[in-house]
Amino acid sequence: MVASKLVAVLSTCTLALAASMTGGCTASDATNPDADDCSTPGQNQFLFDLMRDAYLWYDRVPDLDPRSYPSPEALLRDLADPSRDRWSYISSKSDYEAYFREGQTLGLGYRWSFDPEGSLRLALVHPASPAGAAGLRRGDKVLAINGIDVEQVANDNLWSEVTGPDEEGHELSLTIERAGKEVFTVAVRKAVHGVTTVMSPRILQAGSATVGYLMLTTFIEPTTKELDDAFAMFRENHVDELVLDLRYNGGGRLAVERHLASLIHRPAEKGALLDITAHNDRHVTWDKRASFEDLDQPALSLSRLVVITTGGTASASETLINSLRAYIDVKIVGSTTHGKPVGMHGWDYCDKIVHPISFRVLNAKEEGDFYDGFAPDCPVTDTLEAELGDTDEACLAEALHLLQHGACSTPAQPAEASERRAAPPPEIPWDGFRREVGAL
Repeated sequence: MVASKLVAVLSTCTLALAASMTGGCTASDATNPDADDCSTPGQNQFLFDLMRDAYLWYDRVPDLDPRSYPSPEALLRDLADPSRDRWSYISSKSDYEAYFREGQTLGLGYRWSFDPEGSLRLALVHPASPAGAAGLRRGDKVLAINGIDVEQVANDNLWSEVTGPDEEGHELSLTIERAGKEVFTVAVRKAVHGVTTVMSPRILQAGSATVGYLMLTTFIEPTTKELDDAFAMFRENHVDELVLDLRYNGGGRLAVERHLASLIHRPAEKGALLDITAHNDRHVTWDKRASFEDLDQPALSLSRLVVITTGGTASASETLINSLRAYIDVKIVGSTTHGKPVGMHGWDYCDKIVHPISFRVLNAKEEGDFYDGFAPDCPVTDTLEAELGDTDEACLAEALHLLQHGACSTPAQPAEASERRAAPPPEIPWDGFRREVGAL
């Protein structure tokens, strides 16, 4: 195995820099102990040396005995800086490559969230997934999981227990309430399925303006063709405006994010700077200044962009917002984004890939460090009821209003009024690679 192989990612859990970096940008000697030692102590030592060398906050890594830990995953929890790092993780190599390269993942294929009233609803269903095949859809209210009331699952934090292991054939029973139907129960089995990354691309109207809309779930290699097809439709219909729905996009490959940025806008200056990746002071030679792509197809050349966001909008999605803000007016509709202005490289070791936070990402004006996320210009709650792409869906309706009238439908509230708002719905925990996928 090649311990120093670097794969680069940028998302809620990894902010992808490139599809792979097997040459030029390699780990230093300190991160490459005996590459054949795949015992637990050997993997722990590799991780410890890597964190003390390539980790963005390497100077905050504690001095401890790595060989005393039962697994690299347990060790990483104690090595990561708890005051800054919510994202470093370890994945299996096979899961990682299947997802990022092929758009395949093992699971049920849905994302769920609590709505403003505290009900658990399906927020997103991948069409080619077991959930899609079972007829589940956005807005379905989940009353019970495996016969356990959702309230009990949430109160006792039983999410891992009820969703079970990531094993093909593992079955979940969901009791569903859907408007206009009687309550029903459906069994769904985990399976390998394809991930649809571009959803609901369509042409809409905002007054006299022709508006392109699409929902983007992630940035992985298959995304590039899906984006090219959607933007070809936008160009054929001569769109004047674009609404980009990133509300559930936790990130992915930065190379794919750069491709999307170049489809949206192309500065007049050839080779204009798009973003900067900055590593720790031990690896300044790994720093990169990336330019807009010189694509065969013309960009939309928009003067403004409206982005729909939630707390699930993270990493490469936030980088897209930050990078384009250096060139065009970017308006945000929805709620505050996650706040992940940093990314990882992936070190391939044994049958795993280690993803420590390794770099910051800045825009052409050297702006970054958005750890508090990006606040919306027009705050709107994702009610989880109307279908994505439906002009009556709250966030999209507000985006179209903003494009037509140049202002939010509701005036911005003073700070004291926002403090009186109801607490946001509880969050369901997402960890490691599962957060990358953004769906069960």
